[in-house]
Amino acid sequence: MKISETYFIELLNRKELLGFRVLYRDYYRTMVSFGMNYTRQRESAEDIVQELFTSIWRRELRFDSLSGLKTFLFTAIKNACLNELKKEQVRKEYLLSLPPDEPLDENDDREWIEEEVYRRVFLAMEKLPPRCKEIFKYHLQGLKNDEIAARLNISIATVKTQKNRAMNFLREEVSPPCLLLFLGVACRARGEMFPPRSVRPV
Repeated sequence: MKISETYFIELLNRKELLGFRVLYRDYYRTMVSFGMNYTRQRESAEDIVQELFTSIWRRELRFDSLSGLKTFLFTAIKNACLNELKKEQVRKEYLLSLPPDEPLDENDDREWIEEEVYRRVFLAMEKLPPRCKEIFKYHLQGLKNDEIAARLNISIATVKTQKNRAMNFLREEVSPPCLLLFLGVACRARGEMFPPRSVRPV
């Protein structure tokens, strides 16, 4: 079924099923091929494209034109692929930092690593001052600075200061690969496609 570019964009913006069928039909293979330029693995590229298309369905995104949509797709795929490559490098570095007590099963290492990372980070978080810990936990749940401030009846500046204090403390207590992996896992658990603002300096 051939539809106009304008109508296609309208369908996407209205979250119409037909719009997403056209999106998959016309752009899925192209996006997977583009992603493979970075991942070198079809399965990984397909997962990234599927997650992106799902996020377009779920998020309140609006596109003004077909060119704007294409720019978004290519940029998002590139960033997601680069982020995935970084996470794989972090996992490798973390594995190398572990004591060689026993070899990890190739199929189970990711789950085991994530559990160990959570354990180490949450143990470190318990050493934070109560209010600092409370703010950082809300932050990990995905709340924005203004939402945390309203919930705790404090200023946004205080929220930012306490988040920075928590991050600086955790950087001292937990190895950088471990902390980066924790933030990546927390991001995925919240259903976010890309590293949120929290991963960058606040």
